[in-house]
Amino acid sequence: MGNALSLYAVQGLNYLVPLLLVPYLLRTLGPQSYGTIILAQAVMGYAVTATDYGFTLTAARDISVVRDDAVMVAKIYWTTMAAKAVLLLASFVVIAAVVALTPKLRDFWTVIACCGVLALGNIAFPQWYLQGLERLREAALIQALAKIVSAVAVITLIHSPADLLLAAFILSAHQLAGVAAALCLGQNIAPQRFYMPTATDIRCALVSGWHMFIGSASVTLYGYTNVFVLGIFCGESAVAIYNVAFKIVYALQSLVSPVIQAVYPRASKLFSLSADEGWPLVVRVARLLMPAIAVASVALAVWAPAVVAVVGGRAYLEAVPVLRILCALPICLTASSLLAQCVMVNQGLTRPLVRIYIGVGLLNLVILPGLVWYYAARGAALSLVLAELLGPLLMMRSLDIGRHQLLKQRLPLL
Repeated sequence: MGNALSLYAVQGLNYLVPLLLVPYLLRTLGPQSYGTIILAQAVMGYAVTATDYGFTLTAARDISVVRDDAVMVAKIYWTTMAAKAVLLLASFVVIAAVVALTPKLRDFWTVIACCGVLALGNIAFPQWYLQGLERLREAALIQALAKIVSAVAVITLIHSPADLLLAAFILSAHQLAGVAAALCLGQNIAPQRFYMPTATDIRCALVSGWHMFIGSASVTLYGYTNVFVLGIFCGESAVAIYNVAFKIVYALQSLVSPVIQAVYPRASKLFSLSADEGWPLVVRVARLLMPAIAVASVALAVWAPAVVAVVGGRAYLEAVPVLRILCALPICLTASSLLAQCVMVNQGLTRPLVRIYIGVGLLNLVILPGLVWYYAARGAALSLVLAELLGPLLMMRSLDIGRHQLLKQRLPLL
């Protein structure tokens, strides 16, 4: 419970602080400049996805299992960091080539470059390492300070659209700020032991995480792809409208994420013993989260006009129907996170999980262009929700929850 409460603090700041900054940024930068930053971050998000490589789940799980073995923890940590550095370099080369060959992206390549710190920070701050060791209170404190510093910097330094590049840098550097906060607090975010990974170690890490990367990337990428396609088809202002609704919904999702993140290392430990040890924990969490998030999502849909008016102002009321579509997202994400992270990964069902992720990603890619062409931001939202809805349905079928686990564990319908 302490870990969950700690994560509520950090997740609240991860989503609520940026959400609270949105009204200021929309009014200070305007929809065009604000949308440009969001589009640039979506481009750099491909590098974030590549460097994650599924390590967010697999490395956290592996460290959780061997947390009492300092030698193995050091080996996993430094091998993972080295693999991430290789992936980062490759990602930057590919993104630079794509930007150079795409006229629309070349127009704001400097903004994309400033957002590059997003990928650097994603490597530098090892949230997965702290999660695997269940040092979640420390992570909460570090990231809380980083969010506060970033928010103060935005309000102090960003005053007009002329500050576009500085705004892009500050809004993308929150995890680097977390590293600086850790150093100031004297917190170790790396093992005391050092291990020099070999080329074989890095290759083995990449090979072993390949299936999880393909699966997780197929889902994570379409979050960025929806913004990217919307920006290319409809422009930066449409991206700003979409992002207003998206940030509101993810602020709600932040109420769920801490519980799942806190439960994950414990579930990893229990499932490593036996499925009978792990399932009761998942059942208890599902009974807590699913009804609560469903009620909250319905309430958000009802009050959508008022919420959008507060966050974006009356000029962004076009985001209301987008928000109402996206209100189904927290329910889908909660169910899929529980089933994927806490059950399927920990039971070694990565191959069927990969197939599910690929299917979900392909569905989004197939329906996205047409929906965006006809419905703009609403189409991007609808494509995202339909794809996310398919995920938990396929996971339930894969786990045979309907016939077996529901009866065995009295698991509430996810």
